[in-house]
Amino acid sequence: MIDKRPNLQGDEPRSEPEIIPPGHAKRGQTRIGDSIDARGGRVYIAKFGPLGTILLTLVVGLLSAVLMVLLFGALLVALPAVVLIVTAAIVAGILRVYFQRSP
Repeated sequence: MIDKRPNLQGDEPRSEPEIIPPGHAKRGQTRIGDSIDARGGRVYIAKFGPLGTILLTLVVGLLSAVLMVLLFGALLVALPAVVLIVTAAIVAGILRVYFQRSP
């Protein structure tokens, strides 16, 4: 059975971190920016260049434009329904007041 109690040693680390200068890492050792996936393989994280940044910006802009068109279309469909409901509520209120006054 595994003991799941919290570490009560306080804020002191168990060991000092080792600072390795760039280019001096041992073979097979994980470096900053690298990570190892669940299968034990290395995952490399690429940096975006200028072209990648421009393409990413264009894709985000295109998706935003499509979302805005869809929302605007939904507004144009829902707007007449909202106007009809508000108008019906106003007319019902006026008719209720009119019919309550008549004896």
